[in-house]
Amino acid sequence: MAHEILSVKLCQLDDRLARLHSHIHMSESAGHSQLLGEIQALERACAEEELGLRKKLELSKSAYVSLLSRCYGEIAQSIQRARDGLRELDSRCPDEDQRAEAKLLLAEYGLDFAHQAADRALLLAMDAIDTELLREKKEERSQS
Repeated sequence: MAHEILSVKLCQLDDRLARLHSHIHMSESAGHSQLLGEIQALERACAEEELGLRKKLELSKSAYVSLLSRCYGEIAQSIQRARDGLRELDSRCPDEDQRAEAKLLLAEYGLDFAHQAADRALLLAMDAIDTELLREKKEERSQS
């Protein structure tokens, strides 16, 4: 069962990464007004997805997910503090070149964090598959 669930999630991630790739390439050739519209649309989509994920986390009866939900809330608060701090820094930086360089650096780190999150998700998936394999072997031995 874990294989099927993880395969579906992996396909969803593949789709998301393909869109990420195409949006970055599109953004490099887009004008300011087009980019602004894309940014606003993506901000709305991210907010909706975050809300949906929070609701799913809150509705779960699993103690594991309950812990994850609390941690997710703490992380969301930390991210909001970081956003607020970055906006403040951005508003105090009069040099456009310096602001552009800083934002590119943040984008690079954002992709680095995404890479790290993907690796962590892989570790969780591998552990889930291994746990399922061990459970199946134990069931086989008990049936013999």
